[in-house]
Amino acid sequence: MSIIFCLRVLILFIFNIYCNCEYIYPGLVWNDTDGKSIQAHATGILIDPNDESYWWYGESLKTSTLSDHGINCYHSKDLIHWTNMGEVLGQKQVFIKDLSGPYVIERPKVIWNEKTKLYVMWFHLDSIDYKYRYVGVATSLIPNATFKFVNAFQPDGIPSLDMNIYEDKINNIVRGVYLVRSCHNEYVGISQFTDDYLNTTGITSTIGEPREGHAIFYRNNHYYMMTSHLTGWSPNPAELFITNQDNLHNAKWYSLGNPTNSSITFNSQSTFVLPFPSTKYPGTYFYIYMGDRWNYPNLLNATYIWLPFTFNSDTNVTLQWKDQWSLTDY
Repeated sequence: MSIIFCLRVLILFIFNIYCNCEYIYPGLVWNDTDGKSIQAHATGILIDPNDESYWWYGESLKTSTLSDHGINCYHSKDLIHWTNMGEVLGQKQVFIKDLSGPYVIERPKVIWNEKTKLYVMWFHLDSIDYKYRYVGVATSLIPNATFKFVNAFQPDGIPSLDMNIYEDKINNIVRGVYLVRSCHNEYVGISQFTDDYLNTTGITSTIGEPREGHAIFYRNNHYYMMTSHLTGWSPNPAELFITNQDNLHNAKWYSLGNPTNSSITFNSQSTFVLPFPSTKYPGTYFYIYMGDRWNYPNLLNATYIWLPFTFNSDTNVTLQWKDQWSLTDY
């Protein structure tokens, strides 16, 4: 680690103490309320349906054997201070017929189902050599309990790798919930969930090129999808897509290019985009890019990159690097 980098970290730390500000520091180690580094990689954020607090789900540290690889949960009321709620799904909960563990458990995302009153978790579930290409589904009555494993399968009968889920909710009305994933690492497939959120009903739209790190969000009558290319653990240029259609059925996606203008997306890969209430413009939202810096300084110490998008217009979207930024700035 360079002297310049260490000095920058020290200056930011001291500044934060004396100005009594609450900042997000992209790329630096983020500690929980116990002072331990947050281990919740491939972030998924759930907004609590009861009090609108935040639940952060993510992968635990990866080990060489994956024997203790699972999904951790953290809770926050302000998106800054996170309390470790423990592991909510681990190797002991997962079972795939004809395949013994340990399993790859990646990209967890959780959503609340109002009809069944269950929290439903989807995640990429695989063998160590990534040949099974399944999703896993689990449920819980509360957001921080141990989730009950329900099923392992290939959605719509198609091998699935990197994945995310998206709740199409406009004006507090849920119009549908969707799985977006890399289909056999050949193309992007989007499928609507069944009413119980435990299965899919067939592909509704696609991007005909391989992408991963998918994260869909909705703004100003447009759907957007943040993605990365496929280069293993190495970072690559992000690509943002847009569709002008009013739903995700037969949507045609168009590339807006790389909003970061960084060939390695600030050494990160997208995993989620969170709409957050604006302080400057009450009644509106700004949008937070959430990514993982998988290889910095190594996989076991991966950090997080959270940055606000800038919309110069619907089709001119940028993501600029900031050493620090505050939620109240937007």
